[in-house]
Amino acid sequence: MKTRDRITKAALALFNERGEAQVSLAQIAGKLHISEGNLWYHFRTKRDLAAALFLELEERIERNLSRELAADGNQLADFGDFARQSFRDIWEYRFLYRHRCDLEADSALALRIAGLIERSHRHTERILAAMVARKLLRASAPEITELAVNAWIISRHWLDYLQERHGLARISEADLQDGVKQIFALFRPYLTDAARAQIGAEDAAPKRRVARG
Repeated sequence: MKTRDRITKAALALFNERGEAQVSLAQIAGKLHISEGNLWYHFRTKRDLAAALFLELEERIERNLSRELAADGNQLADFGDFARQSFRDIWEYRFLYRHRCDLEADSALALRIAGLIERSHRHTERILAAMVARKLLRASAPEITELAVNAWIISRHWLDYLQERHGLARISEADLQDGVKQIFALFRPYLTDAARAQIGAEDAAPKRRVARG
């Protein structure tokens, strides 16, 4: 692994564990057993490091948002996959989600964050509209917009809720799936009989069957 990648990986772990404000460049260098000069060659400030990590997160989110919708009417599984990956991204880069941008000092970053949120809303609306077209969902355009907003709010705060209510230090795939179920609870009153049959009685948040090697 390249030194730059080792630095970002170590910084991400420390920022998530302690919070960005509580971590120094010297501590990051110490964790890697490299000199501060070596670290400064790649990142002069913590802000530079945070910007690099935000770029990583941004690229992951863009990949998730760029998924093609299923052509076989399985948009429920599409949305479940999208939501689970969103939860993973939020957890793995959680220090960034706890960071509140100074709109004056970090206006460019704030705009990028707002743009990602907007794209997430539009992607969710596109999936829900496809579900309406496939007769899996009964919802008007305004209702689709409201559902997309509330789904994002759950996605953003579900893992914080688990930590604050239950004191979880680690998040499992089961916790992610529980978050998806909370989102599908929003959709339940709008689902058609065909959608309910697709979900099945035992699983309130459908998962795509994918072979994993």
